[in-house]
Formats: sequence, structure tokens, C-alpha cells
Amino acid sequence: MVKLLWRHCAGSVRRVLHSPFGLQLFSLSFLIFFVMGFQPPYLAMGQPFGDEIFGEQILFAPITEMGFLDNFAGIKTAGMEEIWVEDESGQLVKKFRPQKRDSVVTYAVKSGDTVSKISHKFGLKVSTVLWANGLTSKTTLRIGKDLRIPPTDGVFYTAKPGDMLGDIAKQHGIALDKISAYNRVGKDLKLEIGQELFLPQAKKVFVQQSSGIGNLGSLGFRIRRPTKGVLTQGYHRKHYALDIANKMNTPIYAAAPGKVIKSDDGWNYGYGKYIVVDHGSGVKTLYGHLNSRKVFVGDEIKAGQLVGLMGNTGRVWGPTGIHLHFELHIKGRKVNPNNYF
Repeated sequence: MVKLLWRHCAGSVRRVLHSPFGLQLFSLSFLIFFVMGFQPPYLAMGQPFGDEIFGEQILFAPITEMGFLDNFAGIKTAGMEEIWVEDESGQLVKKFRPQKRDSVVTYAVKSGDTVSKISHKFGLKVSTVLWANGLTSKTTLRIGKDLRIPPTDGVFYTAKPGDMLGDIAKQHGIALDKISAYNRVGKDLKLEIGQELFLPQAKKVFVQQSSGIGNLGSLGFRIRRPTKGVLTQGYHRKHYALDIANKMNTPIYAAAPGKVIKSDDGWNYGYGKYIVVDHGSGVKTLYGHLNSRKVFVGDEIKAGQLVGLMGNTGRVWGPTGIHLHFELHIKGRKVNPNNYF
């Protein structure tokens, strides 16, 4: 009996396959079953798409201990908040829904990361991540480097003497209410010098600084030449510094009194071993490509004090590229040092 039934079934399949559309029908059926086998479980359950998918019992996105959603890339992107809604019977039930992140998080650069990829992971513009971390589009990220990731697009702003929220809002073209609400400060609050604000949806504003000897002269001092040698490259549109060449280990001196705020070995974005000195009133000097450093972060130094020895570390052209890369910064802008000696 079983043998007869098997022959009958086999014959039926043979006749279907030999029919004009049999093979097409069989292939289509196989494809439909194959695709349905990969249907997401939450679609099969008939759950609605949107906030209601985060029900009291079922959550399809993992939640970390801090209450943030993990986007499967190891990044905490959004919080969860509880809400009470009426069900079909009119009773109040507790539900969960995503809550936008409202604070800055720190992200450690991983292998293969670029600024563009990181910005996409957090749903931000590339410019936002660049501005928040003082980077440029040409910056190469180092694995393990910590980046500040704002909760939304915008820029950080550090308060200067005499700053008021209204002036900051006008300068950046955004509403005063946005700054006040986001930073939880009063509209008429007197800002402390150095106080950091976040300006949501704002763009970075570059204010051109006037040049000339009187600018530094009004601050009470001038700068001195940091070393002796041959000027191999001056200050121009593509090179905002002076390159002064000499023999290996030629002494490098502080251009003015101040405090060392950076002193580091390594590549350092092409500067190699370098030192940055803060002279106050928004004036800083940078000494790059050193062979060795003689002062360290926190040191108070005098004008003319030995700070390092000339070398060819960082982005230089081989063993013959021994020189000092000297930069002068005034209120965040690189200016021509020749105007201030």
C-alpha cells in the first residue's frame, strides 16, 4: 500500500514538472518558503512599528546597565523612559520608549574608525564631531583616542571676558532660548570666564583677528626669536608657521614667559615631539619637530629659557629635515610671528 502511494505521488510530481509551468511554480514556491524562513520575529508576532514595539515584556534592543540602548556597535545612543498609556480595556499600563541622549559621551576610537563613520553611528554631522574635538578633515585618528560626542549637532563655546548669552546667540545665529534651555542657565546670567556652553544646531564662527605689533604690545610684551638658523619656509596661506633649520640639537628657547600646557613625544599629528606654552591673554606658542624636550606640563618658564633641542621628529623629510616648526596663536588663530618679534 505504501509502495503504491509513493508511486502515485512520484508520478504526480513528475507530471507537474513536465507541464509548461510546473518547474516555474515549483521554483516560486521554494523561493517563498525560503524567504519567509528569515522573517524577523517581531514582524511575525504582528507588533506595530514605532514606540509601541517597546512593550513592558518585550524589548528587541539590549539595554545597558546605565539605561541606554546599545545600537549593536558598542555605542550607547539613547536612553529609555517609562510612560503610562491606556490599553484596549482602558487600564493604565507601563510602556518603555526611546529617550534622546542629552549629555556628552566619550567614545574611544576603534580600528577602522573614521570621523565619518563615527558621526554616522551617532546620527551627527561630520563637522559636529570635528569641532567638538578640535580636529580637521585631514586628521588621522589614533586607535584608543577618546572623542567627545555631543548629544546633537552644534558647537561648544568657551566664555570670554564680557560675554553675555544674548551676544553669543546673535553671533552664532541661534535663538537665545535654545542656549538658555539646553545649558540650564538664566538668560541674563553673567558667564564665568572659561565656562563652557553647548550651542545646539549652531555652526562654528571664525572671527578674524587683527594683526600688528600693537596687538601683542597692548598685552604688555613682545616675543623673542626662539632659535638661530636658516628660515627655510615662512608664513603663508598653506603654512601658518615659521620653519627654522639648523644642526641637530640646536637649542630652542621660550619666546616669552608662560606655563607649559603640552609636552609630548610621538607623532602628534605630524608635530613629532612638541611643546606648547600658554603666555596668558589668549597667546600661545608651539615648538615642533624637537629631538628632545627640556620642559614639561605645568612648568612655569621665563623668556629665553631652554625648552628643547632641534630635531626632525614627526612629519619631516628624512634625516636632512632638521628644523624648528614655530607657531604663534592669538585667541585660537595662527598668526604670523614675524609681526610680533
